[in-house]
Amino acid sequence: MRAVVDVRPHPVVPWSPMFLVVLAFLAFFSIALPDSMLGVAWPAMRAEFGQPLGAAGLIPPLGVAATLVSTAIAARLAARIGVGRLLALSTLLSAGALVVGAASFRFEHFLISVVLTGLSAGAIDATINAYAARTFGPRRINLLHAAYVVGAAASPLLMTATLQSGLGWRLAFAIVAAAQLALGLFFLAVQRRWPTLPATQEGRRKRGSWRNHRPADVSLGLLTVAVQTGIESSVALWAFTYLTLGIGVAPVLAGTLASGYWLAMFAGRVVLGWLAERTGAWPVMGGAVVGLVAAGGLALLGTPLAAMSAVLLFGLAAAPLYPLLTLTTAERTSVAAADTVVGLQAGASSLGAATFPLLVGLAMDRSVTAFAPAIAGLCLVAAALQLVLQVRRRSRTP
Repeated sequence: MRAVVDVRPHPVVPWSPMFLVVLAFLAFFSIALPDSMLGVAWPAMRAEFGQPLGAAGLIPPLGVAATLVSTAIAARLAARIGVGRLLALSTLLSAGALVVGAASFRFEHFLISVVLTGLSAGAIDATINAYAARTFGPRRINLLHAAYVVGAAASPLLMTATLQSGLGWRLAFAIVAAAQLALGLFFLAVQRRWPTLPATQEGRRKRGSWRNHRPADVSLGLLTVAVQTGIESSVALWAFTYLTLGIGVAPVLAGTLASGYWLAMFAGRVVLGWLAERTGAWPVMGGAVVGLVAAGGLALLGTPLAAMSAVLLFGLAAAPLYPLLTLTTAERTSVAAADTVVGLQAGASSLGAATFPLLVGLAMDRSVTAFAPAIAGLCLVAAALQLVLQVRRRSRTP
């Protein structure tokens, strides 16, 4: 019988300073705020900018392009100027971007703020994920991503409150900018308290790029992250439309379920992160993709009860996948390449979140009910990719 060996390359560090953990959570909470505000704010914004409703389609590609640039270079910048300073500068850049957005009276000027926000968010995403992959366990890294979900759910409420009060969308941007400024200054004050990068990172730069460290596994991980995030974002964007126009669910109930999707994802990251702490990341990831396939099967049934159950199960099953894929990056590739690959995976996540919802939307242009087979197909792809990851891992286990 083959012995079971713990091959996790980055042991949990339970004595990691708690305030750094809290700051990491706050940073992830903060990067969710600007993007999540836009959906609620756009009708009012486009009226002021004199733009058609479809002009919002220009915003995601610019944001994603900027995010891809910053995630690709985040590891090198962190090695050069330090994790704390990079986070501080990126957060201050986010505050500045939000000020530019709030002060914009032309759509072209607002697009500048979108690019700046993407550059900031990408660097924070990649750097915090790399830090978490080195020092967090399954529970903490899932809680980190749960903080992002809270931010994604909170900012639309803030924007709604300012709009309903008659104070306008600019005030919400200004409030978030002030919060980012305060966090950025705090990051700046404690920058020296962040740990320096491990010696392996300097060695990684001398030995070559990630292409020298299991490039096939790197590419497989990037594709897995992109598909998983694509499922997550597609359900978030299209579930309400599918339930109301495709299945006939009442709008109030469908809206409740759309919020329930985020609640299920938050609960999944809390509960399944705790479970992964005890069983290991790989069994939880395997169970999660089984849950995704089951959710896709429920959606294909096409009945109201099955479709509503599928939305909640999608949120629960998708919850732990990206955090645990981040946590296992070094195990799947190498310790030396891990920080760079984590950054590339953050970029792949942004690309998947922009691409797959678009493709699902194009399918739904023909028929709203195409949501179900499109998502079910993506879930099967995610399961197949996870199976390949598991097989390749077992083949390397002594």
